Parts: sequence; C-alpha cells; structure tokens
Amino acid sequence: MVVVLHDPGLATAYTHRVATLCAGRVAADGPPAAVLTEDAPSEVHRRPVEVFPHPRAGAAAIAPKRAS
Repeated sequence: MVVVLHDPGLATAYTHRVATLCAGRVAADGPPAAVLTEDAPSEVHRRPVEVFPHPRAGAAAIAPKRAS
C-alpha cells in the first residue's frame, strides 16, 4: 500500500518506510529515522528544519527552524 503524505510528522508517526522526492526524483528512501534527518528535509524543501522527538509519541517531529 502506498500513502502520499505532505506532513513529515504524520509519516514518522504512522509509517515504517518513507521516501522523499525532490525535482521529481527519489531523494531518500528508508526508515523514517534514517530519511528524515535535519539535513534531508532542509535540502528537499530548501528551508532549514529541526527534527526532535515528539514529547508524547516519541516519533520524530519536524518543524521549521526559527531564527534565534
């Protein structure tokens, strides 16, 4: 089964494998913890993000980096 999600947080919470696309090609594919690092989503979306454990679920949560 294939599910298309545009929310990486949902992908990390409900899937065992994710693939990210960039310019119509697979940029990364594998377990969410390996694919959705701070570098990978930043490259795909061209915006810096931070990846941290969700406070209740423990799965990775992804949010835009805020200027300090």
